[in-house]
Amino acid sequence: MTLRRRMRALPLSQIRLTDSFWTRYQRVLIEETLPAEYDQIVATSRLANFHRVTGKAEGTHEGIYFNDSDVYKYVEACAYGLAVGERLASKEACDRVRRQMDEAIDSVVAAQDPDGYINTFFQLKHPTLKWRNLSMLHEMYCGGHLIEAGVACFQALGDRRLLDVSIRFADHVMSIFGPNGRPGYCGHQEIELALVRLADATADKKYREFARWMVEERGKSPSVFLRELDDEGAMTLNPGLRHHLMKDGRYQGEYAQDHAPIREHTEVVGHAVRAMYFYIAAADLADGQGDEELELALERIWNNLTHKRMYVTGGIGPSSKNEGFTGDYDLPNLTAYAETCASVGLIFWGQKMLELTGNGEYADIVERALYNGAISGISLDGRAFFYDNPLESRGQHQRVPWFGCACCPPNIARLLGALGHYVASVSEGAFFLHIAAGLEAECTFNGVATRIRVESNYPWSGEVKIHVEPERPVRFALHVRIPDWSEEVGTDLPRAEEEATYETGYAVFDRTWKAAEVLTVDLGVKPKWVESDPRVRDNLGRAALTFGPLVYCAEQHDLGYAPQLFTADTEMEMVEAKEKILEGVTTLTVEGTYDVELFTDSLYADVGTTEVREGSAKFVPYYAWCNRGATNMQVWVRKL
Repeated sequence: MTLRRRMRALPLSQIRLTDSFWTRYQRVLIEETLPAEYDQIVATSRLANFHRVTGKAEGTHEGIYFNDSDVYKYVEACAYGLAVGERLASKEACDRVRRQMDEAIDSVVAAQDPDGYINTFFQLKHPTLKWRNLSMLHEMYCGGHLIEAGVACFQALGDRRLLDVSIRFADHVMSIFGPNGRPGYCGHQEIELALVRLADATADKKYREFARWMVEERGKSPSVFLRELDDEGAMTLNPGLRHHLMKDGRYQGEYAQDHAPIREHTEVVGHAVRAMYFYIAAADLADGQGDEELELALERIWNNLTHKRMYVTGGIGPSSKNEGFTGDYDLPNLTAYAETCASVGLIFWGQKMLELTGNGEYADIVERALYNGAISGISLDGRAFFYDNPLESRGQHQRVPWFGCACCPPNIARLLGALGHYVASVSEGAFFLHIAAGLEAECTFNGVATRIRVESNYPWSGEVKIHVEPERPVRFALHVRIPDWSEEVGTDLPRAEEEATYETGYAVFDRTWKAAEVLTVDLGVKPKWVESDPRVRDNLGRAALTFGPLVYCAEQHDLGYAPQLFTADTEMEMVEAKEKILEGVTTLTVEGTYDVELFTDSLYADVGTTEVREGSAKFVPYYAWCNRGATNMQVWVRKL
C-alpha cells in the first residue's frame, strides 16, 4: 500500500446530501426511525435500566447484558440525525428527537459510578463480578459505543455531556488494564475503534496508544480469554457461549479473532461484526504510521473477504451458527445470514482502508454494501428491520420493529445519519467524490473557501454535474471515482486545457479552478448481468442482475409465481421503467421462461413432463424487497 494523500471526512456541518434518494432516508430517519427506536428502548426497559441504577425506578436489570449499547447507538444516531435533519424534517420532528435524546443522555450521565464505571447489567445484578468475563460479557463493547456516542454528540452538536462520561469511563478502564496493569481486551471488539475516535476528539494521544496496545495484544498466547475459562464464578454469567471459544476441548479463539496476532492473520474468520470492528481500529491505527507489515496484513484479510467470502450485495458472514464466516466460496443464498450490522461494519472498514490508501477499490465495496446489503436492513418507511439479509426467500422472511438482540436497528440509523462522511473526503490539496450522490460541500484549499455542488439522480442515472465555486481561482485536484461496474465513462469540462488523469480508480482533474466551472461526468448506469466464481456452488448456472451500484432481485409480487421458477434469457435486451412503487424505483423487465407447476398427483415424473412457457419477469432493487409483505424472492436466477 502507498499512501497518496491523507484523506479525512468533512464535518457534517460542512457537507449535506441533496439527492432525492438519500435525503428521503435521512428525512425518514428523523420523522419515523428515531422516534420508533426511542419507543423501543423505553418499552424494553433499556432506558429504565439506567433509571434503576440511580434509584429513579425500581427493579433490577431487564434484558440482555449488552443492552446498554443499543441506547448509546441510538443517541449517536440522534446526534447525526439532528446535525443534518433540520433542513429535511419539520421543526416539530427535530424537537421531538432532541427531547428524547436528551432524556437518554441525562439517564446515562446520572448512572455513572464515581470511579467512571458504567454498565447497568453489572451495576444492578453483579457488582462483584465486574471485569471478570471479558470474553463474553461485553463491558468494554458497551463502553466503546458510549464513547462513540459521546464523540458524535460533541462533534456534530457541540454537546459534551456524554463526552465527559466517555472520558471518565476510558480513564477508568486504563487505570485497570494496560501494559503496566492487567492484560485484557474485550471479546467483542468496539472499544478499540472508539478510543481512536476519542483521541481525535480530545487531542489526547494516550487513548490512541491504549487502543494500539489492545489491538497488538489480541491473539497472543496464552490468551486472556483462556485464563477466564477457569473462573467458574464469572463463566456462570454466560455459560451457553463457552462453545464459541472451544473446539474439541481446546481453546481456539477464531470466533473473537483471538487465534493469532493481527500481523499473522491471513483470512477473515469468526464472528463477522467483531472482525469488522477489529479491522476498523487496526486500519485507523495504521494510518500515517508507515507500518507496512500491518498494512499488508489488512490488505491480505480484505482481499480474502471481498474476493472469496462476500455476497454480491456486500453482505458478509453466511452462517447463523457463529454469526460469521465459514470457508472460501461458501455463500448459500437461502440460508445467508449476512447480518445488517456486518454490512455496516464493512462500510466502516472499507472507508478506513480508503482513507489509508487512496485506492478506489475500497470505495467500490463501500458503495456495494451501502446501496444493497446495509439499507436492505431497514424498511422504506423506516420502522422495521432485517437482522439477516438472505439472497433468496420462500416467504419466511419479514422485517420486524425490533429484536431481543437489537444491535441492527440503531446501527443502520447511525449510518444513515452520518452518510456525509462516506460519500466524499478532502485532503490538503484535493476533493474526493467517492459516491456520485448529490451534495453540497464547503471546503478550503490553499486558504481559499470553495463550494462544491454535485447534482445527480444517482443511482438511477449516472449523469453527474459537479459545480466548483471558489471565492477566487485556486488550484486543487478533484478526484471523481469511476466505479468498477462502469464500462463507458464520459467527461466534459468546458475550456479545459488538459485531460484528466486516472489514478487508482479515480478520474483526476488537477488544475486551477475558477468561479462557476462545471464538470459533467456520465458513469454509464445501465442494466448488466453478472455471474459468480464456479466455486460458489449455489450460483452455478445462475446470474444476478445489476443496475449501476444496485443489485436487483425478483419477487413473486411482480411475477405472479415464485421467481425460483423463472429462467432468464441474459442475451435479450432489458426494459427500464420508472414506476410508482417502492418509493419510485427503476424496475427492469427481463425476458425468459418459467416452469408451470402442474404436478398434482405425483411428486416425480418423466423428464419433459414440466411445462415451460415464455414470459417476462420484473426485477426490483434488492434493498427494497419485502416492503410489500412476505414473499418468494430470488437474486441469483437461472439463466438459459
